[in-house]
Amino acid sequence: MIKVERPSILVVDDEPDTLRDEMALRMGDRATRNVVHPHDVKMSHLEHADLVLVDYRLEKWEERDKQPAISLRPATGTALSALLREHVDRSERDRLTAFALHSGHLEDIQGRLPAVAVQHVIARLNNLEWAFPKTEPRRYVQMISLANAVRQLPRRWPVGLDSSEAEVRRLLGMDENDPSFDRCWRDVLECRAPVIELTEGAHGILFVRWLLQQVIPHPCFLWGEHWVAARLRISVNSLRTVVDSDSKLAEDLRSMRYSGILVGFTGCRWWRGALEDYIWELTQGSAGQGVRLLDVLVQRAGMEVEPIDANPAVVCVDSELRPLDRFGSPETAVPVRPDHWPAFADSAWMDIEDVKANPELKTMVEPLERYRVAQEEG
Repeated sequence: MIKVERPSILVVDDEPDTLRDEMALRMGDRATRNVVHPHDVKMSHLEHADLVLVDYRLEKWEERDKQPAISLRPATGTALSALLREHVDRSERDRLTAFALHSGHLEDIQGRLPAVAVQHVIARLNNLEWAFPKTEPRRYVQMISLANAVRQLPRRWPVGLDSSEAEVRRLLGMDENDPSFDRCWRDVLECRAPVIELTEGAHGILFVRWLLQQVIPHPCFLWGEHWVAARLRISVNSLRTVVDSDSKLAEDLRSMRYSGILVGFTGCRWWRGALEDYIWELTQGSAGQGVRLLDVLVQRAGMEVEPIDANPAVVCVDSELRPLDRFGSPETAVPVRPDHWPAFADSAWMDIEDVKANPELKTMVEPLERYRVAQEEG
């Protein structure tokens, strides 16, 4: 077995002693850590880090506050991150480094961003890879996942389109012998994978940023459990029960699960193309007939599953763009256009009743569908 070196994480915080013990407890030996005060950051710290985490509020920094020029006083973690990234990019060391916020006050940033500003949007608008709230229980697992992803990037991205595409497939864990490979690869390219941009010598972190900010948070060539459940026309709870079982259906789903870098960063993901091919084969080309699909799924699962009444079922999101466990249909929901929702992603939907209850959501409704909300209100 090949021994993989643990990723290295640098944490810049104005209260390092408090955070150091917590990170040691939560991360264990899965990553090496260096927690330092902003005033104590050295170039050697940056040059050995796969991931740099910076606190947003840097209030306990006397040395900075004594500086006479405002250009020498980075007011927040976003400002400090930009400065540190410049030093990293100018370094001659052969290593890639991701930057992210780690803060208990992301709402301070949201105050000057759109109403719906989740972690990937905050990161994207501040030239970062991610923003970790200190209230998120899974953040340490995600930090290690991100640091590991950076470590798996090639130190120098291969030259040429064919080599670049091969590297993308490797990082995504794609098997060219898989029956659904061609369909899945087309889906990847349609989601604007930065293949050409990377062949021109761009920073390999660009690939991680695309995956983190454009792909994983949205339904596109990878689907989260809500979109998988909707396509199978069973409840989310039924899908979770099946996945945890040792049934034939669970084995089938495991074969379609995403296994590339950042796997599990925000839960399991499945290849959309593989799932569509699977349903087509299960139903012998009659995937639109829900009764036949349900019968086959029950047989494969070896247990009863809860069907979805909606036909077709659509995944509805809430005001923070989180998927709801209850599904809608094109009759009970409306398509919406949230800010920063990629054009290549599957459409976002919201329940009409939820839109009626929140006037701010009405501006996101597709213009040609707004009359339906008005009719419902009338």
